[in-house]
Amino acid sequence: MKLNVFGKDIFSKNVSTHIEDIFMNMKPRSFATNYIENFYNTNVKEKVSKDSLNLSLLTDTHAKALASTSYYGYNGLRHIYETNAAGENLPIDLNVHLGDMIDGSDRPEISKRLLKKATENYQSSGKPFYIAEGNHDENDKFDEHKFIKSVSFDRDDYFNLVTKQVNKQPEIQRLSQVSRVSWFDKDDIRVIFINTSDIPYIVYGNNKKYDFKKVRGVREQQIQDLIKILENTVDKRVIVMGHANIVSPSGKNALNFNGDLLQKIFEEFNNKQHGQLKNNLLGDFGVSTAYDFSNTGISTISTYICGHMHYEKHYQVSGINHIILNCSALMGKKRGLTTDYNRKWDRKINEISEFCGYFINVDSKKMILQIFGYGAATRYVNFNL
Repeated sequence: MKLNVFGKDIFSKNVSTHIEDIFMNMKPRSFATNYIENFYNTNVKEKVSKDSLNLSLLTDTHAKALASTSYYGYNGLRHIYETNAAGENLPIDLNVHLGDMIDGSDRPEISKRLLKKATENYQSSGKPFYIAEGNHDENDKFDEHKFIKSVSFDRDDYFNLVTKQVNKQPEIQRLSQVSRVSWFDKDDIRVIFINTSDIPYIVYGNNKKYDFKKVRGVREQQIQDLIKILENTVDKRVIVMGHANIVSPSGKNALNFNGDLLQKIFEEFNNKQHGQLKNNLLGDFGVSTAYDFSNTGISTISTYICGHMHYEKHYQVSGINHIILNCSALMGKKRGLTTDYNRKWDRKINEISEFCGYFINVDSKKMILQIFGYGAATRYVNFNL
């Protein structure tokens, strides 16, 4: 059996060695790091105050073991390297990746190496970091496409490679090591991270009950954890982030399971309400739990930020901003799966449109959230907290 990796046909038994050589030789390109650093110093620096929160954010890098000049490839991993290298010289409080760090279509040993290398780069960046799980990160795209069906990632593979490393940082807080909700504080600003791929790992024979790539949702334990965190969030300005959009512009559920319940929690939190949260589902995604947000002071949730859709969009639902950010992964104009948004950018390899990233600033004193996009992204937009 042969496999095409980085443009070469090699026997599969040599794949790991070959990829390791590629990783060892992969360096940030100076044109990319200089552009990102100069973009911050020219466009961001004068608009942010020292005591505000500064985030450097990527989403949907879709790293893949392929030397592609027009679509997903190992350039997704390089974008992580370059963004973190540029950020070393900038006043960044937290590096964020909102999921789909890999495409999940490679052999499991390759996908695991991509996850490991990307996470190690965040660890070595010198900044606190958070990596959210995306729907591609459990490698189910590979499971769908191979000839012999079986499960390529074990239950704890992603957790051990990525989440466990995130949890080691004292700056990233959670209720327990297995909680799927985390938060990061700076003064009176709190960023809460949720997992929109909170899907139970259940295997029947050689197949999973749920395809992680196709199914997005949150379960009762995560909802209970989120409620407990919010009940103890007093006098803070709260931003929530996750991989996938949770509701549509009309307020309808945008996840397969319980996105509308998350929106309900946000609204009840802002209105200082207490009550019972419940859906009509049984089994894996059934929810019935109490909440009491009556003692949270002036705390409000103003914004939910995500990726997943591979375009930019923002809308309000019951006073809460929902912001969708574009993918960092290269999407060439002539590729069939490229979104219309990215076709308009006419993205090309080795040009600044190849990648996409954001600096996000949250200023609780000015009551403003600013988003500065570089590469294939809108340069500036702001929202009230």
